[in-house]
Amino acid sequence: MEKTVFIGLTTRSLYDETHETRKYYDNESYFQFVKKSGGIPVLIGTVTKEEADALSLLLDGLIITGGEDIDPAYYHKENTYSECTDKDIDESDVNLYHAFLTQNKPILGICRGFQVINVIEKGTLYQDLQKENSNTHEHNQKKLNPPLGIHDTAHECTFLEKTRLYEIFGKKHPVNTYHHQAIETLGEGLIASAYSDDGLIEAFEKENVIAVQWHPERLMHDEKHLKIGKLFIQDCLLAKKSR
Repeated sequence: MEKTVFIGLTTRSLYDETHETRKYYDNESYFQFVKKSGGIPVLIGTVTKEEADALSLLLDGLIITGGEDIDPAYYHKENTYSECTDKDIDESDVNLYHAFLTQNKPILGICRGFQVINVIEKGTLYQDLQKENSNTHEHNQKKLNPPLGIHDTAHECTFLEKTRLYEIFGKKHPVNTYHHQAIETLGEGLIASAYSDDGLIEAFEKENVIAVQWHPERLMHDEKHLKIGKLFIQDCLLAKKSR
């Protein structure tokens, strides 16, 4: 069991048409990403601070997955263009991040997770790139003409030397893109490790934290993207052995 790691996946939620029954879920690709990387995925519903603390003792790592926008109140802005915010999901993600960080257990942020971590670390976001930053191109590949498929890449990233992601990708590598928000100011203590071709921060690192704006779990046919998951699982194994 020493080589087995259990990885928490943050949840998304939806209500049925009567708005009486709430369902917690996440995309199958996250589960497959963890499995192919060597871990066992565990879906986490929304949790309190106390529940997050307890889970951080039981699980070996955390992936903050993609999803809807975080409430801009977390970075002290009024809601101008943020969509479908969910108070319970936001609070749960924040609780889990702090809990796993306190236990020094590895954390991987993907898309929304990338943005959530930046906000928790006192960074800010563009609430809508097309409306707030005219120097950027469309970053939702479903809206391109023609639209790109779920397993396609959309643009290149430039990776910074002396970062962990540079060791995987080298100087440049294509990624996908599914977001309308992005980092405006980088959070405290975070080190940018990749930029898009129009100058946006696309990845950052910090101690046991790696976060990317794109979706590597949709690009597992590319061994380099799968290596993000394998690196994360290896970090979890090393952290487990050291306890």
